[in-house]
Amino acid sequence: MNTNPSFLSHTSYDVAVIGGGPGGAALATFLARNGHRCVIFEQSKFPRYHIGESLIPHTHGIFERLGLLPQLCASAFPVKHSVRFVSASGKESVPFYFSETIPGERARTWQVERSEFDRMMLGHARANGVEVHEQISIDKVLFEDSCAVGVQTVSPDGSRAEVPAKVVVDASGRACVIGRQLGLHAPLPELRKASAWGYYRGGKRLPGIDAGETTMFLIPGGGWFWYIPLPDDIESVGVVADPEYVFSQSDDMEAAFTREVALCAPLADRLSAAQRVGPVRGSRHLAYLNRQTCGDGWVMIGDARAFLDPIYSSGLYLALGSAELAAQCIDDALRHDDISAARLGAFESALWKGVDVVRRLIHAFYDPNFSFPKFAERFPEHRAALIDCLVGDVIKDMSAFTAALAQMTPPPPPLGSNIAKPSAPELATFAALPVGLWCKESD
Repeated sequence: MNTNPSFLSHTSYDVAVIGGGPGGAALATFLARNGHRCVIFEQSKFPRYHIGESLIPHTHGIFERLGLLPQLCASAFPVKHSVRFVSASGKESVPFYFSETIPGERARTWQVERSEFDRMMLGHARANGVEVHEQISIDKVLFEDSCAVGVQTVSPDGSRAEVPAKVVVDASGRACVIGRQLGLHAPLPELRKASAWGYYRGGKRLPGIDAGETTMFLIPGGGWFWYIPLPDDIESVGVVADPEYVFSQSDDMEAAFTREVALCAPLADRLSAAQRVGPVRGSRHLAYLNRQTCGDGWVMIGDARAFLDPIYSSGLYLALGSAELAAQCIDDALRHDDISAARLGAFESALWKGVDVVRRLIHAFYDPNFSFPKFAERFPEHRAALIDCLVGDVIKDMSAFTAALAQMTPPPPPLGSNIAKPSAPELATFAALPVGLWCKESD
């Protein structure tokens, strides 16, 4: 193995992390604090743009354990106390305030500008002893037999180097580096949604503690808009719906987005005095899953593992939550000199049960016969559990809640039961793509 590239401080590492986003930064921070030698390779130069701006309250404990709460409290990020749904007819639900189930400061969270939030988290990782290299891509993960033993890096000048590591963590987001390299990545057909989004300056905000809420505007046909207030009088606005609906009149992302904003009357009213700034971005295929999410010497976290839907703002929580749980297993594996898939992935069972609860609620949301107000009215004893889902408190026994949910909407098939294996030509295509090209559908 060709080791000791000039930009590294060591010839080998305990943990090599692919991706410097929140999940990778959090995992490396936890591990570095436990005395492990960690390196992060990030292909971008921070700050850089990213979507996924709404936090949920159950991240509070993670930020507290990371030591990031003082920075978040001192930031200009709008404080988020609730979530509100607006029907296609314009009828607004009573806000779901997180304080209904969470006492004190933990009942609030933030709407974050990702360029600044991600820079904050990566800087915090550096301050805790993590070695960080930006503008360094990963060409491939290195294996000996079936065990990951390091990564091959690519510098801006095109030079390559092999970096040994006892454990490789894929925190590459939608790039899904290991998943694509091993042919594990596949779309989820039962959650086939597209999205287009943009930013506005000067949109209307609600008064008082509702000013920072996430508002979701439902549109005919099962789609919806998010409306997220950000710093500097900016609103993030995005539509999520079936691809056939979003692109029914045009394949042009901007044209489709502009049309849908105008058609959603309560949203258009919020934006009546606002001006769109910057380009319209989007993704034609949101949901995917990897058939296997850990192996000997490697593990996936966050969006590198799977992405379901943005409806409950669970992406950042699942990235941070899986990072903390995976860090605990990696710490245990390194201390016992056992980097087997069983030991590294010991957290997966509990996490996937929580993910499946979120998935059940996503499935219910897109059922035209289901609504949150109707559910809360029929099952008032489960309103608290519904709010638990909205705050991210799902890694626990939720069987009574999901049983009630099943009485209003049939449950989806088991997660991953209907995904097809990629063909040999598809595998060859994935193997030939540089990592940077895998991300072009969505930042």
